[in-house]
Amino acid sequence: MIYGHLSAPDAYEHLLANEAWRFAFDWLKSVTPDIEPGIRPLRGEDIWINVHGYDTLAAEQCRFESHRRYVDLQCCITGGECMDWALASGLTVDTPYDAEKEVGFWLPPTGEATRVRMVPGSFVIFHPSDAHRPKVRDGVNPAVFKLVVKLDRKLLR
Repeated sequence: MIYGHLSAPDAYEHLLANEAWRFAFDWLKSVTPDIEPGIRPLRGEDIWINVHGYDTLAAEQCRFESHRRYVDLQCCITGGECMDWALASGLTVDTPYDAEKEVGFWLPPTGEATRVRMVPGSFVIFHPSDAHRPKVRDGVNPAVFKLVVKLDRKLLR
């Protein structure tokens, strides 16, 4: 997991040597709060986005998930949420990975997970080894409007 804010490029500048990361961050910095919700390709199936919003929930109502083909670059546009992180290898499978949906679900860790607070401009990167639990209420914002850039792992090797 990598966590940072778009206004502090030292959190991600080491990634910009890779053309796919450079493309994703350049595109991300051009996003405005009036972006239309929806799923659309930026570069076919290799890089695509999901712009969406939802009401946040108590942590117990949210699920840990992970992906295998894509790396998530999630960015908060407005509102806010918390996200929890844990290594997938230390968790127990809840719902096995579904290749068609590109997601698997995990039971929460028995100990503490690492929590990050997403505010406008903050981003988090989740790799396949990173189980993450989005949608967690941050105690301030009742909802979040965000986007997820999906980058095919083959571009990042």
